[in-house]
Amino acid sequence: MPENPKTITRDEFLLELDEILGLRSGTLRGDERLDELQNWDSTALVGLIVLAETTNETQISPEQVVGCSTVADLLRLAGFDDRSS
Repeated sequence: MPENPKTITRDEFLLELDEILGLRSGTLRGDERLDELQNWDSTALVGLIVLAETTNETQISPEQVVGCSTVADLLRLAGFDDRSS
């Protein structure tokens, strides 16, 4: 875990997820189903875990991510509730 992780907002986190998934910036909103995202794969899963650990000091296991079905589920794992920005 990095010594001085930066804290980002929910919207910034979504923008980072867009990049991880190779999507146009601003694509993800939170209600998308993971099984409908073309680039949601093991590489994206690892990217998500690294993003959460390096930005918000959130520890996420691969098993937790596998249990998610929507982007909103991923946001909750990363420490964002549905209303935070």
